[in-house]
Amino acid sequence: MEANDNDFSDSPRSQQLDGEDRLSMLTDDILLSILGRVSSLIATRTSVLSTRWRHLPWLLPELSINVEDFLSAPRADPIEENDMEQAMASLTKATRSLLNKQQRESTISSLHLNLYSINTFLCEVGPLIGDAIDSGLLKDLDLSVLDETDALARTEEDMLQRAQEIDSFFSAYPSVLHCLTKLFLKNVGFDKLDMHHVLFDCCKQLQHLSLFHCDTGSYSLFKIDAPDSKLCVLEIEKCRFVRIDLVCLPKLEKFLCETWVSEYAPVTFGFVPSLGDLELSCGSNCDQREFKLSEPLYGVTSIHTLTLDFQGENVALVAT
Repeated sequence: MEANDNDFSDSPRSQQLDGEDRLSMLTDDILLSILGRVSSLIATRTSVLSTRWRHLPWLLPELSINVEDFLSAPRADPIEENDMEQAMASLTKATRSLLNKQQRESTISSLHLNLYSINTFLCEVGPLIGDAIDSGLLKDLDLSVLDETDALARTEEDMLQRAQEIDSFFSAYPSVLHCLTKLFLKNVGFDKLDMHHVLFDCCKQLQHLSLFHCDTGSYSLFKIDAPDSKLCVLEIEKCRFVRIDLVCLPKLEKFLCETWVSEYAPVTFGFVPSLGDLELSCGSNCDQREFKLSEPLYGVTSIHTLTLDFQGENVALVAT
């Protein structure tokens, strides 16, 4: 018997497919794989689609909560403080919901959190993260403390104040330090704080550190001697260190230094047996003197990728 199109469209199977959401028919692991490719804000919004999707955001093993996702569009340039406050209020609310132990059905392997350190929001987010860590709900934390203010517009007092706020945050919630695997700081001056102790003695799990326009005092020496550190990646951009001495970082694999103020070589290497990727980038200025690349690299034998960018300035190549 020959079936026609009308017979097929009226079949029970066809009626079943027409009445179902085929996407929702997928298994949890496939749907979670899809949600894992979007921001946690978008993932959370999918929970209102149907009862099938309602619990999925609280099953995600990795969360990404970025304050920039909560800024109103189009963004003002520069971003106004009131907009940042509203975005942080929304981020705090979202963090409270996603870290709710009553709603979570599984642990969080990693949380990527980008926020502003304005007003009291660090103190509001801190207990949420600390409780999640202490209860075993959260394993690893990737934290970025953003700043929309141009680096050149930040005074010494501003940078010291930001350092004090961040240090108070870490002191109040020490479990956050113990859970940190990646940290980004911008416009922070650690003149009156022990930066080395905070970053390398307390952050025992830290693997990736990025510092943008940070220092321990204008034109200061930053010495890192951390034999027990797990740090693999160190990025220093537009910081005001007169020199960085990497005395001992046995796990360090990649080091980037961009736009330094030193008149000599910006870095010296001690015991860095794993260092394989080195990037130096800086335009010259009238205070900088020539230096031989072989001098800071003396004794470093494991580099396989060397990237040099002197931003259009002249580079002397001398054959020896």
